Amino acid sequence: MNSWTPATRRVVRAYLLAVAAAEPFQRELARQYGLAIGDVHALRVLRDRGDLSISHLGAALGVKPSNATNLVDRLEQAGLVVRGADPTDRRITRLSLTSLAEEALGDHALVERTGLVARLERLSPDEQSQLAVLLERVAQQLPENAIEADRPDLGHGSVQARVLEAAAGGSQA
Repeated sequence: MNSWTPATRRVVRAYLLAVAAAEPFQRELARQYGLAIGDVHALRVLRDRGDLSISHLGAALGVKPSNATNLVDRLEQAGLVVRGADPTDRRITRLSLTSLAEEALGDHALVERTGLVARLERLSPDEQSQLAVLLERVAQQLPENAIEADRPDLGHGSVQARVLEAAAGGSQA
């Protein structure tokens, strides 16, 4: 038997239910674009910061260089990024988003189809704000490498709170 308080048991149960609510979104994202949640975050970083080198993308994501390279390899294979030479230093490889990546980042219909937005819109504006604050606090406590990807081959968990940020196209809830 564990020593969790009733309050801890309640919040763990609620959190796991919220994670399950995000699963349809993750499945649809993977089905349509071959993306995991961490992949969406990486694409958003590239979109927001412009063309980056692999090392700068890795630093922005807080991941090891080898993990950044693996991530970029996956994104390139999926047709979401292209590698190109830096115009001032050909030793540096720059990453650019493809039109498919831009489409994936702007696909609000995908989020709508999963029912996630409808469930969240049933909350009052105050409840939505409270939920956003709490999820952001939970996400800030996650280890840095948790944002790499929600992929079994990497052995890392996903950051479920990033679902809303990625879907909304910004950091505001």
